[in-house]
Amino acid sequence: MLFARPRRAGWAALAAAGLTGAQLWFGSVAMALPGAYGDSTMQLRMVLAAVWAALVAGSPHSGMDSWEAVGGFRMRRAERVQLLAAGAVALGLAGGVEAIVSGPASAVMVGRAVLIWCGLAVLSGRLFGRRQVWVLPLATFFPLTYLGWDASGAVRWWNWPWADPRSAACWVLAAGSLAVGAAAWWLTPWRWRALARRR
Repeated sequence: MLFARPRRAGWAALAAAGLTGAQLWFGSVAMALPGAYGDSTMQLRMVLAAVWAALVAGSPHSGMDSWEAVGGFRMRRAERVQLLAAGAVALGLAGGVEAIVSGPASAVMVGRAVLIWCGLAVLSGRLFGRRQVWVLPLATFFPLTYLGWDASGAVRWWNWPWADPRSAACWVLAAGSLAVGAAAWWLTPWRWRALARRR
């Protein structure tokens, strides 16, 4: 309970409920976006997938970060459990809503997007601080929407919001993003300094 109190778990639950409702009622709303070879459309469900990822990656943040930075193994384990639990809840809610509203293919695409953006959000939190977990996911929107198609109109292999649910390349991206996020989570400042000293 003491671990959860400074993290405002109630507000996080309200945010998750709001995201679930927005995805349920407005997920199919399409936004017209400019592209290098013509306009494209992005459904709100994919934007919300990035928001889900930021909510997950930011969930361990608390107002006592400077004090908790010196926390030991138990603190890090509690943060890791919270991060994994928040990720599982986000995947369950985002994917479950999509399975109900749009079918299993859309649920897989949204779940894959959440995984990719989660890895990037955790990396962003390590690079810029836990309040800036949204920076790297937001930075991906320009290449995805503007450069995500070739001249013939085909979706590029790395454009995960539009790629087929069975796209092996995008699943490799998801695995790579999660691996990078896990490495960023593990490489705390003191571990980074310890590795630097070994060189």
